[in-house]
Amino acid sequence: MSGTTRKPWEITGSAPLEPDVGPVDDGGPCGIGQCDRDATYRVAWPHFGSDEALCPFHLCRFRAHHGEVWSQMRELDVEDPDAHAVRGQRFVTLDEVPDQVAVDGEKMNRVALGVDGLALFDSAEPDDGMVLFATVNRRLEPVESTKVARSQAGRFVLWYRDHEGVYRWDPDAQAALYGGEPADV
Repeated sequence: MSGTTRKPWEITGSAPLEPDVGPVDDGGPCGIGQCDRDATYRVAWPHFGSDEALCPFHLCRFRAHHGEVWSQMRELDVEDPDAHAVRGQRFVTLDEVPDQVAVDGEKMNRVALGVDGLALFDSAEPDDGMVLFATVNRRLEPVESTKVARSQAGRFVLWYRDHEGVYRWDPDAQAALYGGEPADV
């Protein structure tokens, strides 16, 4: 009996997996873990050769960040993904978010862009030991806000990162949180 050093998955003769691209029929959850919207379109995920079903907003973000993959998908014989990529009143990149805004007359600095497309801001000049945090949409309208003691501001930002999700940190906020200049990753 002859032996082989090949593994079972190497001798199956099956074709390699190909990503499934196109509209989603079952309407399951968006593939972005902290997103609670329903998926509408499945895309080829560029880094690990698979596919992922995304909601309209995250599909729009995918289009903005993976232009080459998006062009290849548009060449396939599938329903046009552009019709499903809807940003609504959400930011797609941190560059779109202004460095400062005013919320209820208070000057606020950009902290981060959340995975939900809302930007997190904090008080530029905290009063009475309290810091106001607010998320705003592309119209620069506050969506949610909360005040925390200045001594708890760092803890709140870490809570936001863990529970709401951060897509990109403002470089100054990242330096303040992690002690120094942001590293290029």
